[in-house]
Amino acid sequence: MVANWAEALLKLQTVDLRIRDLENRLALLPKEMNELKNRRDIAVNEVNTAAAAAKKIELSRKSVESEIEKLRAENRKLQQQTAMVKKNTEYQAMLGTIALNEKKIGDLESRELELMDEFEAAKKAYRKIKANNEAIVNTIRSEFDEFVTFAGDLKKEIAQLKAERPSDIRGVDADTLARYNRLLAGKDGVAPLVKVENEICGSCHLKVTRQALANIQKGAVTSCENCMHFIYLDDAE
Repeated sequence: MVANWAEALLKLQTVDLRIRDLENRLALLPKEMNELKNRRDIAVNEVNTAAAAAKKIELSRKSVESEIEKLRAENRKLQQQTAMVKKNTEYQAMLGTIALNEKKIGDLESRELELMDEFEAAKKAYRKIKANNEAIVNTIRSEFDEFVTFAGDLKKEIAQLKAERPSDIRGVDADTLARYNRLLAGKDGVAPLVKVENEICGSCHLKVTRQALANIQKGAVTSCENCMHFIYLDDAE
């Protein structure tokens, strides 16, 4: 039969290990939520980058369009001035400038057509990225909201367990409880109270001494001499 002190500690330990597991899970949530935020930011940035690329092309096209209009305005002005020029050299120079401008206009119009095609392709790419990434962002938002709800549930359960956790246990002395709490706070993650099976400690997995076994059978509070964790035997053992 399990000793009274061990049975009492086992009940407390069940609550405490549950609290520890919940707190460990809660501690992981900020990292997971930040990962979701990073994924969201990447998706949003991809959309913004695609939009900026399309806008840049459109600005270039408008710049070319403006340059074409500037050259055409210059040619209209030169054509008006040719009627007033008396010297043949000046007249020929104006015609040369008009011809040069026409060539520039032709080159710019070709470039404008290229930019229009590039802009249409960029808009198509933007729409595709926007549609895909909006779906991704919506999924991420849903997952993030689930994490927020999950965090609230964890905190609620932890608070409830802590409120119900007894501060002391009848049949367990203060020194034993103090040692138990120190073991619980240890970094090894092992339960403070472990079962002995086939004379093997459930914490360090080494054979316990005959004296320790005898102490357990007497119902005394017993620790493994190797790892110092509390040990007990169940009815079968």
